[in-house]
This record gives sequence, C-alpha cells and structure tokens, in this order.
Amino acid sequence: MKHVIALAAGGTGGHLFPAEALARELMARGHDVVIHTERRGAQYTQALAGIAHVVLPASSLEGGVAAKVRAVLTILRGLLASRSDMKRRKVTAVVGFGGYPSFAPALAAKSLGLPLLLHEQATHLSKANRQLLRFADGLATSFPQVAGADGFDTGRIVETGNPVRQSILAARGDYPAFGDDLPLRLLVVGGSQSAAVFGRVVPPALLALPAGIRQRLQVSLQYKGDDADAIARQLHDAGVDARVQPFFDDMGQRLRDAHLVVTRAGATTAADLLTIGRPAIFVPLPHGGAREEQKRNAETLAQAGVGWHVPEADLTPDALAALLRQAFTSPTRLPDAARAAAALGRPDAASRLADAVERLL
Repeated sequence: MKHVIALAAGGTGGHLFPAEALARELMARGHDVVIHTERRGAQYTQALAGIAHVVLPASSLEGGVAAKVRAVLTILRGLLASRSDMKRRKVTAVVGFGGYPSFAPALAAKSLGLPLLLHEQATHLSKANRQLLRFADGLATSFPQVAGADGFDTGRIVETGNPVRQSILAARGDYPAFGDDLPLRLLVVGGSQSAAVFGRVVPPALLALPAGIRQRLQVSLQYKGDDADAIARQLHDAGVDARVQPFFDDMGQRLRDAHLVVTRAGATTAADLLTIGRPAIFVPLPHGGAREEQKRNAETLAQAGVGWHVPEADLTPDALAALLRQAFTSPTRLPDAARAAAALGRPDAASRLADAVERLL
C-alpha cells in the first residue's frame, strides 16, 4: 500500500544524508516522501534533488531566557507550518533524524496522531532525540548499544544501522594492497566545515616521518586555509605526493582508496567509514554541542578495534607522527582495523530502516 511519509532532519549533513538515503529507499518502494528541514539543510541541493522538501523556521533552545522565548516562538511557527504541510499531503507517518529542526515536525506528527519513529545516528541519544523519545512509537539505532534510551520499551527499539549515500555504497571494495614498497594512502578530512587543526598538525607530522615512509605517501588533505598552496609545496619538496583542497567531491572514491583516514568522529562520517571498511584516527570536536557525541563515537569505535581515539588537545605533530609510523610499519595493524570496521558496517541500513517504517505503518 502506498503511503506518504515525512522525514524530519536537522540542517547538517549528518542528519540530512541518512534522511536522503531513507527517502530514496522508500520512494523506490512506491511511497511518497517529503523532507522537513531548515535553511542549512536546504543548501544540500544535490542530496535533495528529486525529493519533495519543506524549509521550516528553526531555532536552538540554547541561551538565556530571552533566547529561549524566541526559540519557542520559532519552533511554534515551524510546528504550525509542518502540521499544515502534513495535513495537505495526507502524511501517514513521520521519521525524525535528530537536530533541533526536527522538533517541530515531530511535535506536529503527534498533534495529528501520526506514528513517530526516531532514528539515532550516534552511540548516544542526541539532545533532540532524548527530548522527543517520550512521544516516539519506535526507535531505530545505528549501533547495537545506544546510551540514553533508558526506560524506553526495548521491544520498540530496532538496530538498523545508519543509512549512507549511494556514492558511499558504490565505493565498497576490498582493503587496498598493503605492504613493503606499496603506496600508503592517507585521507585527512574534517567534515563539511573542514578542521583547521588538521592543517596545523598534519603537515609537520608528515614531515617528521622517516624518508622511506614519506616517499610512499599519497596524501589527500582537506584544508581551507589561505596557506594551502604553501603547505602543498612544502610536502612535495619533502617527497610527499599530496593534494591539498578545501573540498573533495569524490569522497567515496577517496575512502575506498585510503589505507588510513584522519577525521572527526561524527555519526555520518563513522557510518561511511564502516560501510566501506576503513580504519581511522578519530579526533572528536573539542567543544560545542556535538563534542560529547563525537567523543563517545570515537571511544566506541577505538574500543572495537576500528582505529584510534585522539583528543584534539593531544593531537600534536610528534604524537601524530608516532602514531602514523606505528600504523604504517606494522604489517597487520591497519588491515586488522579495516576488518573490524567492515564487521560493524551496515550497507543495508536504508533497507532495514525502511522495513521498520513499514512495520510501524
């Protein structure tokens, strides 16, 4: 039976990309889908191509009393707009992907008596999902164990994995050949906002490596600083084959080719790595609302053998050089970590999540 399903997603890629993946799976099954997001999410035009979407007013509840009052009024406007759209489209269920912009559509769903399924991308419930859990009819998780859902009926929790983009699924493949005299491919990415710390720490760490390793390195460094060209020249002069760019639009290919990734620890980044099966050095955000979430993700994945968790305060050139030297000189450490990553990957996550939605209906 054909249904109309609304997906509520925050404005970051970490929320919007899983929503996109589910949307395309549901559409392939014959359902109609609309994504309710906010201004930032609407900027992901490629992800939203061919998918109906609504841009809602949204605001965080952080700040003082005056800021909270303004935020509540903004959320109320978003709720009314979302509710009106759901009634017009005859929506039959809502899936929330977290982020404060998901509040309004989730509350609109409950005001209309629609079933609400929450999806959690991380190893710990996000602030938004924790607040919305009381209204939820089901919870889908990306990992076998997710903290913060205490008291919620375990019979209504299903592990689906975190849906990833088609370009990531298409990049799945065997771990690249690894051994003496073969190239060593290092990918350094800091998410959609890049990470200035990687531009400061990674180049001197690479320069500190033995010449035998430097001359085998093929480095892709995402960096937006004004000195990007100077960094690239410095690395080339030291024998490192390096590409320094503000953005890589072929991320699936670069992940597939990489022997090791240096990255933040966001949930979507983790899902991409696990789906393709690549080891990583995880450097969580040092501050902000996502700090604890990323820290827990990094700790969980490091404990599972997927790689290393390095707090940003400990990420010095000397420390990173020592870690890279250890990883690249061991014949087993990186291939073993790649196998651990692949074992946690859920390439069928979109299908499993769509099954959960259909069961809820």
